[in-house]
Amino acid sequence: MGLNFRNSTNAAIYVVYAYPNFSCSPVNYAKIGWYRVDPGQTREVWNGYAGGNTFYYYAESSFGRTWAGTYFTQIPEQSFHWCWNVGCTTCRNLGLRRVPVSVIYANYTINLITSTSQSSTESNNVRTALPTKQKAGESLVVRIPKTAKKLKKGAPVTLNRRSFPEKLRRK
Repeated sequence: MGLNFRNSTNAAIYVVYAYPNFSCSPVNYAKIGWYRVDPGQTREVWNGYAGGNTFYYYAESSFGRTWAGTYFTQIPEQSFHWCWNVGCTTCRNLGLRRVPVSVIYANYTINLITSTSQSSTESNNVRTALPTKQKAGESLVVRIPKTAKKLKKGAPVTLNRRSFPEKLRRK
């Protein structure tokens, strides 16, 4: 049981995600990263029942593709495990995508792909995600997560996190 990220691209992908954490305030979500997911690999990042939870994620490939959303928070370059509203002077302000997981799924996988030709009919507990389209000059609405509902049993997997590679860091 858990939340997983599958890399269906030809480049390494680094993932950050957020999960409900009632120890955090005023936004009751914690964020954790960076997880390296190699091409063809599936990495578990949440161990336990995923159903009924809402997660947020951001992913970036070694080729510069991003899977981003409109829920912004500060993310450091090194591995971390912080509350949503914690930041730093060297952090990047990154937008995360929202992923509500239905209560009927114990396991849930986000399949990161690069083109629609990779889409296939899969089970309902797999979400296929295309990279974010880059639109210059477009203003984004900045949103924060709503209060999480009752937390389902589970915990973040804190092993196998890394620093975001220095050669890939955007200045």
